[in-house]
Amino acid sequence: MNWHKLSPALLTLLVFLLAQGIGTLLIVLIAMLVSPELRTSIGTYMSGAADGLPLFETIPAAFMALTLIAVDIIAVLFCYSPLRYIRPVTAADIASIRWRPGLIAVAAGILGALCISILTEKVQLPDVMLQMMLAMSHNLWGLLALIIIGPIAEELLFREAIEGEILRRGANPWLAIIVSAIAFGAVHLNLAQGLYALPLAILFGIIYYKTGNIVLTSLLHILNNGIAALQLYTLGEGIEDISYAEWFGGSTRAYTFTLLCGILSLLLIKIFWKSYPTNEKQQKKALPERKEP
Repeated sequence: MNWHKLSPALLTLLVFLLAQGIGTLLIVLIAMLVSPELRTSIGTYMSGAADGLPLFETIPAAFMALTLIAVDIIAVLFCYSPLRYIRPVTAADIASIRWRPGLIAVAAGILGALCISILTEKVQLPDVMLQMMLAMSHNLWGLLALIIIGPIAEELLFREAIEGEILRRGANPWLAIIVSAIAFGAVHLNLAQGLYALPLAILFGIIYYKTGNIVLTSLLHILNNGIAALQLYTLGEGIEDISYAEWFGGSTRAYTFTLLCGILSLLLIKIFWKSYPTNEKQQKKALPERKEP
């Protein structure tokens, strides 16, 4: 196997995880130095003196949201330079989008996401993750992180940096799509989001391969996270008790609906695949020649 073609995935994942880990730690330490109130809040939680209060009732949700925004931006900037995996001009080339077949892909993504939601509803989010998402859904900075910054940063990292760079190195398109999808599912670090993200990322990867940019995938990602944030805001912790079987009046109806959504999503993505010319040549033209060491 040619590891040169797959190295963008490994390096981007490393950058993302280091930004999430070391970046978060540094931001927290700096914030504790400049803010006595935050230092007290974090110290109270870390010492166990919070009397069992959830994390986001002890530490301000706005601070955690701003931290997430900061580490996402750091990861994107590092992949832009020095790694040069991200090309903003081509990645955001909205003028090149063919909207008629593009909207077919968006419809396929919406139906696919609904299908996956029903199939994975039995897998529950970890408590800490649920607390974090609930807190962010009730905070302006949290909503910005969850609905806008997070999705765009992840599309730049997992579609443009990983899938795009693997494609530009001449790898098989399906290898690039699958590798970026596995990476996207793995970084969620929990089964509930990972199982949901993996098939959705494959669909996003197909759309990225055909369009050559993250415009449509970002739109779908923002829409997906926006719906999730709305559910969290309106249902609160009751979101864990949602049952599609109850909504449809039984498991048989729910899974029949799921099957129909899945079939229709696959049909639409097939139509999109055939009707949307692959932007592969444009991607290669946009890549400056690399000087091998």
